[in-house]
Amino acid sequence: MRENEIEEVAGVPEQILDDLAQTLVEKLDILLDRLADRAVTVPDAGSSAWRSQWHDRDSDAGRERNSHRLHVRALIATKAGVSLRDPGEQDEFAPPVAPKIRPRRGQRVNENQLTIF
Repeated sequence: MRENEIEEVAGVPEQILDDLAQTLVEKLDILLDRLADRAVTVPDAGSSAWRSQWHDRDSDAGRERNSHRLHVRALIATKAGVSLRDPGEQDEFAPPVAPKIRPRRGQRVNENQLTIF
């Protein structure tokens, strides 16, 4: 299916589809990180064991631990049927890997609401 066919079938503007696809990629990335951390039993963030691993991340053992974690992450993704790709690998239908900066929407201000500092 070509990109124009996707837009015609869905009846949704291409920009909205791109934004939603990017959101999905970001959420999957976060979820894969959390699942990989659970699989390799990464210590709780902020704990003394976590701080020790964080300070040790640039050592040989730290790089090996990170490599193992990334391998486990890739295995989880493969078992789930998710295809991982490097940032340089883009196909014509794939959303960009780097997150887009979205403009902030103006917040509604209720003039009857009191301001509390």
